[in-house]
Amino acid sequence: MIKPVSGLLAATIFYSMAFVPMASAQTLQDLKAQINQLSKKVSELEKKQAAKAENPQNLKIKWKGAPEFSSADGKFKMKIRGRLFFDYGSVSVKDGAGTTIPADKINGVEIRTARIGVEGVLFSNIKYKFEADFEGNKTTAKDAYIEYHFKPVSIRVGQFKHMTSLEEQTSSRYITFMERASFTDAFKFSRRMGVAVSSHGKNWTASAGYFFEGFGTANKSANDRNLFAARVTYSPLLSSAMKVHLGASFFSRDNNGKDYLHGYSQRPHNHQSGKFVTSQKFDITRETFYGVELASIMGPFSAQAEWGWMKNSLAAGEMLTSTDPTYNGGYISFSYFVTGETRSYSGKKGAFGRTKVLSPVNEGGVGAWQIAARYDVIDLVHENFGEKQDTYLFGVNWLLNSHTRIMANYSRSTINNSSGIRDNKIDAFGARFQVDW
Repeated sequence: MIKPVSGLLAATIFYSMAFVPMASAQTLQDLKAQINQLSKKVSELEKKQAAKAENPQNLKIKWKGAPEFSSADGKFKMKIRGRLFFDYGSVSVKDGAGTTIPADKINGVEIRTARIGVEGVLFSNIKYKFEADFEGNKTTAKDAYIEYHFKPVSIRVGQFKHMTSLEEQTSSRYITFMERASFTDAFKFSRRMGVAVSSHGKNWTASAGYFFEGFGTANKSANDRNLFAARVTYSPLLSSAMKVHLGASFFSRDNNGKDYLHGYSQRPHNHQSGKFVTSQKFDITRETFYGVELASIMGPFSAQAEWGWMKNSLAAGEMLTSTDPTYNGGYISFSYFVTGETRSYSGKKGAFGRTKVLSPVNEGGVGAWQIAARYDVIDLVHENFGEKQDTYLFGVNWLLNSHTRIMANYSRSTINNSSGIRDNKIDAFGARFQVDW
């Protein structure tokens, strides 16, 4: 059987021969050239038809650190994702008299994060994500959820972070310092199993969710610590040269209506260090958190600040204190890209994103260089119990490209007891070698 395309070529030749019987030599040369061009076009068309037959979905591949596969119509997408953080830490601790405590000295390395997972889209409006972390000697599930998009709202079901704090909602791939602010860890912001509803516009977000415990906990028990959380953000459109972020968050956590003994603790700004700041443990019925957020970006300069309050509601039989303990913490930080980059921020997500490096090292450039400073405080004092930690941090980040970063942090923390007398002074240095895709 003659193929349609080949038949078209034969018909063209026949037509040319039938109506040009007395062609001159020059005309024949022109005709031959035209036939050759037509033959090439037919060959290209046959190749395209064969490619479509082999790949009816017309698979597209886009590189975003790792390949992202998608169908031609964009209804289906899948991307392999992951990250590797290798950390070095050095910590020196002095007591109130200024004497170094050898037992608390740290000089070590760790694989802080080693994650692999997938994320994608099904039928345009269903999103999924799953990541597993191989930190240390254990494997834990991180994000693992399905998200349904029904404009103007989205519904997410599975394990993910409850909606609290700008610092917490910004991925660890994009935060300015190696460790997040002290209060986010001390007050136990984490991933949990739950369901959340969210909506957003060009410059605002609103979300709320109800959560139980996460993977690896007693999430089948009737005594799970239940949590309701909500967060709103707004980014006023001031000018093209300046972005501003305003936000507020709230959550309430209890133990399924039962009393529980609870307290808080925090380490200095190095993950390998021990914890030197603790609160007294009280028998409580509920924890309630309130937080406010503020950030701005002006070209290569960025400022960011948050403050949070955690109130504990005492159980009826608590005898250690008669007043509900309220703890607080926060930070203010500044950063500047010496090489002219700008921190990425999305008003639709209410969080910072990936910085685009203007002159990557792999293209012969110098990469992106960022310097940063922060003051951080966590206050776990209630009456005559607990400690307060004040920390000054300085950091230098070198982004070799948009997916690779080397970080160096130095911090000095001062810990005072409930009477305001210094307990410890801690110097910590950390370095991180990071890649994500």
